[in-house]
Amino acid sequence: MRRRPLRPARPVHLAVGLLLAAPLLGACGFDYQTDQVNAIAPGTNDRTGQVDVLGAVIVAAEPNRGVFAATLVNNSVSDPDALESFDATTEVQASPLDAPIDIDRSGAVNLFDTGGIPANGQFEPGAFVTVQLTFESGQVSIVNDVPVVLPCRQYSPEAIPELDLAVAEDSGTSEEAEGEATGRYSCDTATPIDPHAEGGEGTETGQEPVE
Repeated sequence: MRRRPLRPARPVHLAVGLLLAAPLLGACGFDYQTDQVNAIAPGTNDRTGQVDVLGAVIVAAEPNRGVFAATLVNNSVSDPDALESFDATTEVQASPLDAPIDIDRSGAVNLFDTGGIPANGQFEPGAFVTVQLTFESGQVSIVNDVPVVLPCRQYSPEAIPELDLAVAEDSGTSEEAEGEATGRYSCDTATPIDPHAEGGEGTETGQEPVE
């Protein structure tokens, strides 16, 4: 009587190997990007303390003066906290608070909804600065690379009417003042210029050269 040859156990070995590799494929190991918190936001985040500082920006319509805003999230389930001071850094001056800003346990405060904190110093829209926040618990958050943004789009007065944005005093209606308002710090997108147009200086794209 002839015996049938035994088939190799390769499928079983493959199945066992896939089961053993599943945890590694699912989590991508330790400390990889898939394990990190996904916080997609234009502002800067700081999660080094009990209170997270999320989406931090300075909204400024002119150089050296603006409003700091962020969302403050208290991660403690047992202890409330409060923002006590907005401290001075190299680029930003200290700004006294009218009163501590209370944050309930497991709570959050959105400074965009409360008017923000006035921020003065040496900066202009497009720059990145460092701010320092001190909390009642003793936490000191040094938040680096905070963007200074124009009051446009999601930061416009229409989008955030509660934001107490400082504006320059009325300086008249001179051509120079109007040019500043509609130039470097304008929310309008510049019209592209066709460098190949006649006349040497070019014309706005889509228009005929002026003869």
